[in-house]
Amino acid sequence: MQNSGSRRNRRRFLQFAAAGSLAPGATPVAAAPSTSIYAELGVRTVINGRGVATFYSGTLMPPEVQQAMARASEHFVEIVELQKAVGARLARFAGTEAAMVCSGSAACISQATAGCIAGTDPDKIARLPDTTGMRNEVIITQRSIWDRSIALAGAKLVLAQNLRELEKAINPNTVMIEMEYGDERNVKIADAIAVAKRHNVPFLLDAAVVCPPFERLRTIAALGADMFNVSGGKGLFGPQCTGVLFGRKHLIEAALRNGSPYEGAICRPMKVGKEEIIGILAAYEWSSKRDYRKDCKIWESRMQHIVDELAGISGVRAEIYYRTVGNEVPYLALNWDERSFRLTAQQLVDKLRTGDPQIEVIGGTYREVVQKSEAVPFKETPHPREPERMIAIASNTLKPGEEAIIASRLKSILGPSSHKSGA
Repeated sequence: MQNSGSRRNRRRFLQFAAAGSLAPGATPVAAAPSTSIYAELGVRTVINGRGVATFYSGTLMPPEVQQAMARASEHFVEIVELQKAVGARLARFAGTEAAMVCSGSAACISQATAGCIAGTDPDKIARLPDTTGMRNEVIITQRSIWDRSIALAGAKLVLAQNLRELEKAINPNTVMIEMEYGDERNVKIADAIAVAKRHNVPFLLDAAVVCPPFERLRTIAALGADMFNVSGGKGLFGPQCTGVLFGRKHLIEAALRNGSPYEGAICRPMKVGKEEIIGILAAYEWSSKRDYRKDCKIWESRMQHIVDELAGISGVRAEIYYRTVGNEVPYLALNWDERSFRLTAQQLVDKLRTGDPQIEVIGGTYREVVQKSEAVPFKETPHPREPERMIAIASNTLKPGEEAIIASRLKSILGPSSHKSGA
C-alpha cells in the first residue's frame, strides 16, 4: 500500500512536471526547488536554448501528453493491436495509408530499411543483419551520421552524388532510396522520387524535424515519398523516445514485423512502450490544435527581449530569424567581433554552459557526435535566407521567463568584453 508521504511526493513531482510546459502562454515558473527529482540525483537542469536536441533531452511534454501516458500505464494491451489502432489515427493527420510508432526517427529509418530488405518473410527477418544472397542495396545522396541507421539492418550503402549517378546506381539489388528533407545539395527530392517511382523502388524521406508547423506533415506526404519519418520528441512536444513512420500500408506492415514486439527481429531492441505510443498520439492531437502563428508571436517576443537587452552593448549584433529547413520557429542570431572582444564563440558557449544555471545554445564545438571529425548535420548548418551567426538561440525550448536569465547572462559576459574592445 502506498503511504501518504509517497503520495505527497508523487503529487509534488507531477506538479513540477506540469509546470515545466513549453506551451506559449504558459505561466512563468520559478526554478525547481531542491526537492526536484534531478536535484535528488545531483543532476543539473538546463536552460535549453540549443533547441530540440536528443543530447539535451529533446523537449518538454505538455500536461495533456503526460496525462495520456499516465492513463496508458493503467492497463495491459497487445502492442501490435495498439500500434495498428494508433497508426491509423496518426496516418489521418498526414493523409497517408498507414503509420507506426518507433522509438525515435533513427529507429524509423532502421525499421523501414529492414522492412524493405526482409519484408514480412520470417526466414529473412530472422537472418538480418546477414543479407547474403538478399537484395540489400540502399542508395543515398549524401553521407551523414544518420546513415548508420540504414547500415544497422544489414544494408549496403550506395552513394549517388547527382541525378545521373542515382539513375545509374539502381539495379536488381536496390531495395530503397533514402534522402533527408531539405538536403538537395546533390539531387532534388522531387527528381529522386520520380526516379524511384519509375524503377518501382521504395523511397524513404527523413523528415525528423519537419514540425512545426504541424501542417507541414501533409506537405511532406504530398511530395510522394513511399515512406517518411518524423520525430515525436522534438517540435511536436511528444515523448522523446518516439518517432512516427508514415507511408504505404505494406511497407509499414513490413517495418513493424521487423521490430518490437517481435522476438528475433533485428529492430527488436528499439522497443517503444504503450505509454509512448499513446503519448505521441496525444502529442499529435495537441499539436494539431495549436495556432502556429500565435505561438510564433509569443516565441518572437521572448527573442525580442534578448535583442532589446543587448542593444546597449556596442559591437553586438542580434537579430531574429526563422529556420528555413525544419523546426520553423523564431531563433536569435548573435554576432560580435571575436578579435576586438577577445572572446570567441566557443568561450561564450563554455561560459554559458559552466554557469549556474547551465545554459545551452547553438554554436561552438558540436559535441553530440561519436567522432569529432564528423560533419555537422545538414539541418544544423545555416541555410539560404538565414543570417550568419556565431551562436544562435532557439525559442521553442525556453520556458517562460528563461529569456530574461539568458539576456542577463549574455550581458554579464559580452558587456565587459565590449569595454575591452573599446567598442
